[in-house]
Amino acid sequence: MAVFIAVLVGALVLGALGGLTYLWWYGGYGGPIDWVMHTVRHAPRDRKVNAKPVVALTFDDGPDPLRTPALLDALRDLDVKATFFVVGRAVEKHPEIVERMAAEGHEIGNHTFHHVYLPLHRHRTVEHELRAADRAIEDATGIVPTLARPPWGARRPSTVRAFARLAKKVVLWDVNSYDWKGRPSGEVIERVMERTKPGSIILMHEARENGETTIDIVRRLVPVLRARGYQLATVTTAIGNDNRIASAA
Repeated sequence: MAVFIAVLVGALVLGALGGLTYLWWYGGYGGPIDWVMHTVRHAPRDRKVNAKPVVALTFDDGPDPLRTPALLDALRDLDVKATFFVVGRAVEKHPEIVERMAAEGHEIGNHTFHHVYLPLHRHRTVEHELRAADRAIEDATGIVPTLARPPWGARRPSTVRAFARLAKKVVLWDVNSYDWKGRPSGEVIERVMERTKPGSIILMHEARENGETTIDIVRRLVPVLRARGYQLATVTTAIGNDNRIASAA
């Protein structure tokens, strides 16, 4: 019994430490890594485009052959340019979708090739993931991304330095829509609007099961954002002249 209790306590401690480590590296919370290494969680709060405060819509994990084209249709109808952080292996399977993204004026960012949890890997693996995704994106579009987002936003200093060695600006977010949780569209829109500020970068996902909900959210959210006076733009347009990249040393 004593051995069982010791094993149980050990498992609970390890689980708690693992959970705390995940939260420490999770991209939804800013911290010393971001302050010191110049990752991007939002655009400058006073930045304006067309004399309006700017907000950026971002979409992770695509392209998806069923849902991404429908999202692109919605963005075209709404006259919105967004930023897509795409996964290299999905790009290889569906290059025509990413080619369409670029042709329609959307920004494309690197979201690694296999969508792995980078803090558990050495810098060589991180760089390999980024390079492989770059090749897939360049083959599809002729473009090598300058923006990148680690899966789950997970980063530690060595991760950010690996991004910097490949001249990638790490882009996180300050508004998580939690669209993947399956909540009704109205609840997600309310959550986003409660948290959005000038310069916000909003995280969404269409490339998932029930991703149609995200498309409905976008069609309803964009008019609400505009009614509040926001200008929607790509991440690069939103951040403007902030060209700082963390030191690769």
